[in-house]
Amino acid sequence: MSRHADDLVVPVLIAGAGPTGVVSATMLARRGIGSLVVDRYADVYPLPRAVHLDDEIYRVLQSIGVAEEFSAITEPRLGLRIVDWGMRVIAQFDRTRRVGDHGWPQANFFDQPELERVLRANLARYPDARLRGRCELVELEQGVADGPAPVRAVLRDLDTDERSTVWAHAVLGCDGANSTVRALIGATLLDLGFEERWVVVDVRSPQELDVWDGAYQVADSHRAGTFMRVLPGRYRWEFQLVGDERPEDLLAPERLAGLVRPWTQDVPFDSLEVVRSAEYTFKARIADRWQDRRVFLLGDAAHLTPPFIGQGLCAAMRDAANLTWKLASVLQGVAPESLLATYQAERQRPAKALIAKAKMVGTVMSGGNGATAPVRKRALSLVSRIPGIGVKVLDAPPPPLPAGPLVVRPRGTSLPGTLVPQPWVLVDGRRVRLDAVLGDGYAVLTTRSPEPSVRAAAARLGAPVVLVTAVPVAAAAVAGIDLSACDEDGVLLSWLASARATAVVVRPDRVVLAQTRPGQRELDPGFLGPEAVPVPAGRQREAVGATRAG
Repeated sequence: MSRHADDLVVPVLIAGAGPTGVVSATMLARRGIGSLVVDRYADVYPLPRAVHLDDEIYRVLQSIGVAEEFSAITEPRLGLRIVDWGMRVIAQFDRTRRVGDHGWPQANFFDQPELERVLRANLARYPDARLRGRCELVELEQGVADGPAPVRAVLRDLDTDERSTVWAHAVLGCDGANSTVRALIGATLLDLGFEERWVVVDVRSPQELDVWDGAYQVADSHRAGTFMRVLPGRYRWEFQLVGDERPEDLLAPERLAGLVRPWTQDVPFDSLEVVRSAEYTFKARIADRWQDRRVFLLGDAAHLTPPFIGQGLCAAMRDAANLTWKLASVLQGVAPESLLATYQAERQRPAKALIAKAKMVGTVMSGGNGATAPVRKRALSLVSRIPGIGVKVLDAPPPPLPAGPLVVRPRGTSLPGTLVPQPWVLVDGRRVRLDAVLGDGYAVLTTRSPEPSVRAAAARLGAPVVLVTAVPVAAAAVAGIDLSACDEDGVLLSWLASARATAVVVRPDRVVLAQTRPGQRELDPGFLGPEAVPVPAGRQREAVGATRAG
């Protein structure tokens, strides 16, 4: 199809205005990249869906400037209790820390429509990011010879049925489990061996229920279940459908009243308001391809996980954090096209590991079959008493990203591919979170005056060199240092010492790119090598602006 003078040209077209799409648009906007976000709904979808984010994703929300707003609509929770239908505790896993490695509570519950309103209000601060409702993407074409941008997309107005053409330098498919973008690029969801039908019921109660302040999971070989207090007066139940049961079988008032009674006790069932009830098929799936040239899949379009560990939206946000800074660097001409190939290479394996963990928890919840059920429950009870097991079950960090151009992991190093913790640090007499010091780009953390190779890496990346100390030290007192951060609580210093690291190069998404050790004078270049050297941030070209094709 030839282009017309009135065709819109945008840096990035994003299909789907849920949290993943809006956060992606915001992250791009913060780096000077405009976008058009399109969505089938005219406004925020009004019913609750996702209810949990962890401390790593709280940190992502901090990075786009909405941590305070999120704190006003969320509540932390204590842990996980596995019970039977008689509310007898089989195992309990408690969180021992109120604040996680990333500087925020480790389990945060919220109402998704409230979160989406916060995210959209924040996106509205960026004039180059536009959101268009009642619109869907219906066609994609790449490689048009006379096109003003690599991707031609056709949009359909759902109210008028009119079609329009948009040219984009990249397209992000954040359009959910039934992704149109995934279908248009010919990607396939691979079955990872889990599929169950469940009913999800969200309830508002005028009277607070007398329940433990954490999530409950019912382990039972006949019917598994989940319960959580989301917010004051807001609760969620999830019940497994068995055999050929229909959702209405469980949602009939007298049946539902019996299912929720272990938690409602003396609170009259007819005083509860059912906000939403829906059938879901919990699946474990992952896309075989997450990228076709300049088209990418994120969130549920790329992977589907059972909800048992509350990581579905978290995984989607990790996709956005991983991809957007790379895409911005390529569109600004300061990084090679090959950088984009690291997106699937870095995100697919961690997403698959997360799905495997969710499947395992789902299997535990089933309680086993026949004679194995009591054995499993006894084993689970014994395991829950092992010191420190709660941290491993609830908050085990994701596996390190695999070695590659952006993760340089020679033998004897352990930090590359992992996330930098975020403690409070003292800078020029002010106590701030670490990310306020690191900024939005690359950074170097060091415990000493850096070697020439570390300084060269910092110069190539336009990265500040931050000295981490146990007591306040003036940055000017140490050669090659831009800032000095006093780690009063010893979090960073202990983290570095545990890996015998004297310096780390930190990527914009807070992942460690490379580390040096005592006696090591050279930094393994990896992505910093001469074949793919980004220019310093100060020399970056302006972002591609939204224009009209002429």
